Amino acid sequence: MEKPIADLHCHPSLKPHLNPEIGSIWDYAENPTVDSVFRLVSIRKLVLRFATTNLALKTQSNLDSCYLGGNRLLFCSIYPFEREFLRPDRPFKRASALLRWTLQLLLKRRYKKKIDIKLLRLITGISAEEAGAFLDQIHTDGGHVNYMEDYLREYNYLIAAQGPRPKGALESSGAAIPEFKLVREFPQLPNPLNTSRLTGIITVEGVHGFGKYKLDDLRRKNSFEELSDAAQSDLRDSFRQNLLVVKDPRQTEFPPFFATFTHHFHNFLGGHAQSFGGLFQRVFNQQPGRKAGFSALGREVLELLLERGPNRARILIDTKHMAAELRKEFYAFIRKRRQQGDAIPIVSSHSAVNALPNLDAAISNNNSSSTDKRSYVSKFAINLTDEDIRETFDSDGLMGICMHDGRMPGKKFKRKLRAVRAYPEKAKRLYSQMFLTNVLQVVRVIASRIREQNPSAAETELQRAWDHVCLGSDNDGIVDPFNTYETAADLQDFRAKIVEALQTQDRPYMKDFRILSLPEEEPMPARLLSELMAGLSAEQVADRLFYGNTREFLRKYFTREYLYNLGPVV
Repeated sequence: MEKPIADLHCHPSLKPHLNPEIGSIWDYAENPTVDSVFRLVSIRKLVLRFATTNLALKTQSNLDSCYLGGNRLLFCSIYPFEREFLRPDRPFKRASALLRWTLQLLLKRRYKKKIDIKLLRLITGISAEEAGAFLDQIHTDGGHVNYMEDYLREYNYLIAAQGPRPKGALESSGAAIPEFKLVREFPQLPNPLNTSRLTGIITVEGVHGFGKYKLDDLRRKNSFEELSDAAQSDLRDSFRQNLLVVKDPRQTEFPPFFATFTHHFHNFLGGHAQSFGGLFQRVFNQQPGRKAGFSALGREVLELLLERGPNRARILIDTKHMAAELRKEFYAFIRKRRQQGDAIPIVSSHSAVNALPNLDAAISNNNSSSTDKRSYVSKFAINLTDEDIRETFDSDGLMGICMHDGRMPGKKFKRKLRAVRAYPEKAKRLYSQMFLTNVLQVVRVIASRIREQNPSAAETELQRAWDHVCLGSDNDGIVDPFNTYETAADLQDFRAKIVEALQTQDRPYMKDFRILSLPEEEPMPARLLSELMAGLSAEQVADRLFYGNTREFLRKYFTREYLYNLGPVV
């Protein structure tokens, strides 16, 4: 029987809850094609075909795909769609002449609602009605966006989606009828060998989801401190009131387990990392609020999220998308709380490594595209530095490694990928190399940390270096996926390929696909790989990466004792 898989970050409800045409959370669906959305022959169609080539224009973590791929434990990330994606002003002033011309072909110089609806449908897969509603809101002067309404809508969709698969058993799964069930604490998890149950845990991408913002403030202000006293008071009150509801299990049955503090755009709480490159970097303005630390409101919201009591569930902090400057402040906060006796594990749910030694180096690198040209992994500051890895380990936290070609690789990898794209087996080996190079960098940094603390650490103690890394695919996050592993249905095959790669590093056909040592970017010596494996077999490593570490993290922290401060954590 295939072993179960856990995914620390995916979005099974993102597309279906905004598009009734998909049917249900179980159903696989593809976005409209460029030809079906833009019927007339035009340069726009040619540009869009090129621009969307690498996006996942289909559902990836629909439950049928999860079931077929062995994904039995899903961290269902709710994402209140940031309206900054739909700013009325076009970004022509920041773009080159060629790019301005290209954008005008796509968007027109003046706002055309029907064109923007088509683009939204094409890229996100949401319905025309939902796209139109978003656009109407963002083009209304003096209005507000209450992200809490978005949060509750997707939350309620997940609640209603529980139960057996509406269409009965899958043809390829025998007589068993799969079912989906949310849980709010570890004891509710089924036996891992219960092959018909898909278990969901609610998380959040973006703490902005608990705030109510004035649209004019989002468009014109760069920080919380720039808001008027009345606007500051209103925004603060919205977070306080909404978090009281979300954290109270008497009002919200399934409080989120963790939340990213920031996402793509400014939220007046703290700085976000640059997450777009290339064309999208010119189209979407991520500059307001970037590189900031905590605002006064951000510190209040951080305390509210972490507050716990009999009817107040702690919401852990996911550092993905935090600016490096903000992460420095956050880690200092976590260390202080740990010294005071409050252990708060850090989560980074869908990350990659940049092999930079510390956050200062990431800030100094300033997301340099020229540095990425010379690198196998992306040096962007959104990715994990060695300092991030150490801080997460010290907190007893968990890092999910993602599966996409966007912010994960540098240009060296992309050149290798282009060379093997026509050879599926070689592409699979290359993706295994990328994933394991990321994983082994985490393990190498943690192993060094363990030796710092105990120079004579035994092999069994060094095995702990494998306990803090897992899978966090980001499926359905509108990403550029691994080409050979595009949906959750492919996860079991990906797991098998990871095991195979670990077992065959010394084979001649693996010469160009061996795990790399970072930051050296040289094939990892057999001696070092053996040392880092610390006596674990390839199968045991995969057991930890793809399920065991995530379940163990839940055993310790996804409990009433920890989340509500009802007793000691063992």
